[in-house]
Amino acid sequence: MKKYIAILIVCFVTTSVNAQEKFSFGIKVGQNFSSVNNVAVDHNTASYHAGAVMYIGINDKMGISSEAILSQTKLETTPAIITNYVNGVALQPETYHLNYLSIPILFELKPIQKLSIQAGPQYSILLDQKKDGVGNASMAFKNGEFAFVGGAKLNLGGFFLYGRYVVGMQNINELQDQTKWKTTQWQLGVGMNLFNF
Repeated sequence: MKKYIAILIVCFVTTSVNAQEKFSFGIKVGQNFSSVNNVAVDHNTASYHAGAVMYIGINDKMGISSEAILSQTKLETTPAIITNYVNGVALQPETYHLNYLSIPILFELKPIQKLSIQAGPQYSILLDQKKDGVGNASMAFKNGEFAFVGGAKLNLGGFFLYGRYVVGMQNINELQDQTKWKTTQWQLGVGMNLFNF
């Protein structure tokens, strides 16, 4: 974990020294559609994310975007019909809530003025994990996850729209059953630039 954080900091500091042409700070909010492979949950469950974004321009066509995002991964499982009638007991759907602080550092390329293509690493720190229904999610998920992010942003004056695909690169299963859990997530949202330099 320390190695990944150190890499992110070095990338950010290196680009900040040379970036003198533009600086902006803003906020963003949107929805997540998450899934985890090898976990018996329904896919693409909607949740949310919100946070702050800082952009440092290298030149007119490229720059670095650094963000701090509170993000939730929501996983829902619905018992099969046959399972619901075992011993005459109706089982309720269960929902896992995984709350993360995500820190992506993304390279931005602007092929045209209003469109930015984004790609880069992201490290997420697990802040909280809960499970509705019977039992809880304690110790089921690891405390952090390294991921790769790719997407696009549409700049509309002081506002922007964005879409991203996040691919987890690490096994987040903390249990000892040897099953590998890796996340994938679509993110859609809107943001606003608070100030520019």
